[in-house]
Amino acid sequence: METNKIHITNSDCKTDRLQDFKIDLTDVTFFVHLRIDSNERMESIVTLINYTFLHFKTNFIVLEVDSEQRFSKEINHEGFLYKFIEDNDKVFHRTKWGNRVISKSEVPFVGVWDEDVIAPPEQIIEAVEKLRRNEAVLSYPYDGRFYSCDKVSCDLYKRLLNIEISMKIVPLMKLMHGYHSIGGTFIINKDRYLNIGCENELTSEKEIEDTERLKRIGMLNLPVSNLYGPLFHMWHPESKTNLYIDINHNITNRIGLLNTCKIT
Repeated sequence: METNKIHITNSDCKTDRLQDFKIDLTDVTFFVHLRIDSNERMESIVTLINYTFLHFKTNFIVLEVDSEQRFSKEINHEGFLYKFIEDNDKVFHRTKWGNRVISKSEVPFVGVWDEDVIAPPEQIIEAVEKLRRNEAVLSYPYDGRFYSCDKVSCDLYKRLLNIEISMKIVPLMKLMHGYHSIGGTFIINKDRYLNIGCENELTSEKEIEDTERLKRIGMLNLPVSNLYGPLFHMWHPESKTNLYIDINHNITNRIGLLNTCKIT
């Protein structure tokens, strides 16, 4: 069983033997930290892993943080690394675990992904290019439109791994957070993000984390990039990891956001 220490090296991810025909994103680590509370969520993370390696030669880290290990799939892609850490805290503290992985990454860019989110590959490529050209500290591989896939279209996508299926039925989909979502995924320049404190561990509620992150970068007058195009959310039953905990937890998260708003 893992301790709370995380060790990540290039040799763990084995990027040197990846196929040459894929788009080279070996300077990026895709990272997902998760708790698996349904079969659909398990299917979603496997789909995301396979989709990513279908298009890119890259690095992909899955960090499962939970009271017991539930990730059970054999993943054979070169560049893939899985870690499990036992954690009995009812609060899934994404920012804390995100900091552990981001700070240990040996490549310059880290893409932090929800396990149930898919972005078109060309948008991911351009988001990384913005970072490579030093045009952004944080780059969103979409324009704020975050669409919710229903179960039928999601099941079809999981079988075919064809993003065009989702793109063609966009007019029939519902937006999850209007036209200006800032959740689901983002890609960062690791060193520049570490210089501004990385993830704020005073926040551990998903929506507040997303708001605080963008607010802090904006208050520091650092560049953020958005790419034209949508993002897609794969269907799963309502999550048990995002439930309201208690009033003290709620207040602590809002204090973390308010402290960021005081930055001068």
